[in-house]
Amino acid sequence: MKLAVLATHPVQYNAPWFHLLTKSTKLQSKVFYSWHGGERVVVDRGFGREIQWNIPLTEGYEYEVVPPSVPNTKPGFMACDSPKIVSRLADWNPDSILVIGWNFRSHLRVMRKYSRTKNILFRGDSTLLTVSSSARAWVRKALLTYVYKMVDRALVVGTNNREYFLAHGLKEPQLISAPHAIDNVRFGEAFHDARALEIRKSIGLSDTDVTILFAGKLEPVKAPLDLVAAFAKAKLDRPELKLVIVGNGVLEESVREAIRNVPGVTMLPFQNQAEMPSVYRVGDVICLCSRLETWGLCINEAMASGRCVISSDCVGSQRDLVKDGITGWHFPAGDINSFSSTLKQLPSRSRLLEMGAECRKFIANWSFQGIVTAIEHCAEIGKYPQA
Repeated sequence: MKLAVLATHPVQYNAPWFHLLTKSTKLQSKVFYSWHGGERVVVDRGFGREIQWNIPLTEGYEYEVVPPSVPNTKPGFMACDSPKIVSRLADWNPDSILVIGWNFRSHLRVMRKYSRTKNILFRGDSTLLTVSSSARAWVRKALLTYVYKMVDRALVVGTNNREYFLAHGLKEPQLISAPHAIDNVRFGEAFHDARALEIRKSIGLSDTDVTILFAGKLEPVKAPLDLVAAFAKAKLDRPELKLVIVGNGVLEESVREAIRNVPGVTMLPFQNQAEMPSVYRVGDVICLCSRLETWGLCINEAMASGRCVISSDCVGSQRDLVKDGITGWHFPAGDINSFSSTLKQLPSRSRLLEMGAECRKFIANWSFQGIVTAIEHCAEIGKYPQA
């Protein structure tokens, strides 16, 4: 059986399972990119800088770039408009088409064209975490219900994502579990411990410091200023607490101003993917305090690196991955008092590292192979029998 995968551009979290798909004995696969093929440096507005990922994104699998008629520097509904995408898929003639994200013109065009004749699979990680009762929300729900009628089966990344698909008209038998995953092996490699120790020493962290680490874009939705405020309050009762903030972004100067009179805070610039397994190990607990995050793959990465986590309840993965007192803790997004209380109650560094070791075992079940197995199953059972 032949599987076409439709995506906008190479992504570090997809490339490994694209590669793994090529080893499938059940499927012949090919990826079609509707925006660009990753050959150039990407301007990431969230980090406020140009980024060239330092891990391979287009190696080990067959792919074709079907570019938009008008080049654009960022993806979007109209920017990802490839008039030739339908004919290129027709030429390759797949049995199943896996669409990653519907909100691009090319992707919607493919779904409309082939929904009756091909087995349409869909992958996206949207949730209901920010759903409102406004008229605009009602219109959006009606649109999404129409879109998902063209889908035979959705690959579900977690509990919040499952509830989202059910709310937009898909039936339980159409939902196939394919949890979000990262390269657990790469993040779990022990040699990163030595590099992390070097970094800890270089920024003055001791063996008794309890270090909280944030790694991400310094932008409002990630709420780094919430973290600084909560840390400052917790620090009054727990002087051994330290905070390391890794990243760049539009709030960088605001964060620097906020930490000016807060002791025990270190800021480090953006670190590329190859460095992240070492960076996570600099912390004893990793914090993701976003006001909205559809999933939050840094939680997977932190756990695979042997670190437990603190998460807001507006992070999509929190319900699946963050078990209070076992793999980490959670708090209500934006609630500084609750957030600070969570930081105050952190156990000793030795206990945090013990929890981190358990996190590594826990996250091993969330793997790229699980995604591939789910896709193979969807391809085998074919189209969903619509009423």
